[in-house]
Amino acid sequence: MKTIIPNLVVIVILLTGCDKDQFDTDKNLTDGFCIVSNNEVVLNHNDFEYYDYSTHLIYLKDNKSFADDIESIGDFTVYAGGDEIYSGQTLPGYSSFLPSGPVIGTHPSFYNDNIVSIGFILYLDTLGNSLPDPREDERIIDVLKRYNQFHAGLGCEIKSVQYLSRANVKAELLLTNNDSFNYHYIDPEKTGIGLFHYFTNGLLLRNFNAKKTYTHKTDIVSADPWNTWSKDWLSVINGNESKVITLVYDNFEDVPKGQYSATFEFPGLSFQVDKKDIIQNNGQIWLGKLNVIKEIVIE
Repeated sequence: MKTIIPNLVVIVILLTGCDKDQFDTDKNLTDGFCIVSNNEVVLNHNDFEYYDYSTHLIYLKDNKSFADDIESIGDFTVYAGGDEIYSGQTLPGYSSFLPSGPVIGTHPSFYNDNIVSIGFILYLDTLGNSLPDPREDERIIDVLKRYNQFHAGLGCEIKSVQYLSRANVKAELLLTNNDSFNYHYIDPEKTGIGLFHYFTNGLLLRNFNAKKTYTHKTDIVSADPWNTWSKDWLSVINGNESKVITLVYDNFEDVPKGQYSATFEFPGLSFQVDKKDIIQNNGQIWLGKLNVIKEIVIE
């Protein structure tokens, strides 16, 4: 036993000596927001300008490239303040494999090379319940604020859904700017409902017990060309302002009486907008999308 115990002590010392700061890379694990893959720090807080927390988009600095520096990392782990927060994996845009949990979408991507998008593939059980989103961690917010990299972004909620008939369905959304500066957002009053639904699936009513989904029959108007955008589609929401956005559908599926989960994906622009165009004279173009849900009863 006198020879065995010292050997065990040596093993314990070696194991505990491999701490989280020892990564095989020239880039350091900082006390800010970091992404680690294959024991290498591929992104730390010095590499990006800000993080839009509403859509979990990381806006890289000019000397960084998503394709060159981050795209091929494979599995990844997010750190904040030196602590491991969550893990995920990269997923090509053409992949039919949909893992549940955090993902970084690779090319073909919905965003340009200056943006890293950390998505979350939501898993819903048969009752419509979901796992918590690990991206929503207060430690991430804390370190982003520490380096003035936290943008709260836009928030959206469904205020009400009125189903009077299949020819008269009204959804009211409350859009909120949680930052102190202005954002430009896609305004359905300016695009018209057809073009607006080129960017979103719109209102969906789900009955999880019956396993049925009901939706609108809006005629979609495509952007022409498909990768374009126009300032004429956008309106400004001022810093710390809220706006009610109303959508009226005159052609919806027949929905039986009952309880439903109303879901809506509020859209923003994405790959269409070059980095040089994000900042406008009176605000910043908001990119991304927001998925919202509300329980409703149709009588």
